[in-house]
Amino acid sequence: MLYGLYLSAQGAQAQSTRLDVLSNNLANSQTSGFKRDLAVFQSHRPYDVENGGVSDAPGNQGAFSGGVGTAKILTDYSSGPLVHTNGELDVALNGPGYFQVSDGNQQYLTRKGTFTLSSAGDLMLQGTNMHVLSSSGGVINVPSDATQIEILADGSISAANASGAQVQVARLGLFKPGSDQQLQKVGSSLFRANDAVSPAGNDSTVQQGFIEQSSVNPVNEMIEMVQASRMVEANVNMIKYQDDALDRLLQSAAPH
Repeated sequence: MLYGLYLSAQGAQAQSTRLDVLSNNLANSQTSGFKRDLAVFQSHRPYDVENGGVSDAPGNQGAFSGGVGTAKILTDYSSGPLVHTNGELDVALNGPGYFQVSDGNQQYLTRKGTFTLSSAGDLMLQGTNMHVLSSSGGVINVPSDATQIEILADGSISAANASGAQVQVARLGLFKPGSDQQLQKVGSSLFRANDAVSPAGNDSTVQQGFIEQSSVNPVNEMIEMVQASRMVEANVNMIKYQDDALDRLLQSAAPH
């Protein structure tokens, strides 16, 4: 078996994985709080180089370990640009940290600050059944007669009561994991922390009337998709070329 077939197949598979990652990034280029993923490749030394001799298992794909494969999929946790919406319940974070939300069973972290009020006055993550949690870990409830909701830089939420006086309702919970790489994506711009989280402290501030956009740059993702597509095509063409070469070799060696 031609060793090059395995190398070309590995290359095509790695670039196909990269295409999947880029496609998902592009599909979420308008998703608030989304963090782009990166396909990380790893090159492998051939078996005979790695072991100081010629492989004794020709044709064994496991023995011929050269080529390039996908090592892992990493998430880029860089902050996305902030967009002014003037929405009373739209908030964005400056600096590290995350909002904490809960579905009643599991708690999640998110940078998506598009909030809304339920019919009962609970502060919810828009489009979900997730309650936004306070700094003490409780559900935030805004009185039904409250107006003119204000959210300060430290996350304090206040609203005007019936007499027009501003009364503090709660304080948004701002948390951070030990490391962003401990987070696990669960979809809808939500993350599950695989370790304990701690208060973000003064490292993060809140901006009312803004939301954080996706960290994806559509133009850059499209350029990378074109590159990955061409690399997949090049590897597939190499497979066809080597397969044809092997076929001609077998035909020439066959008795006439």
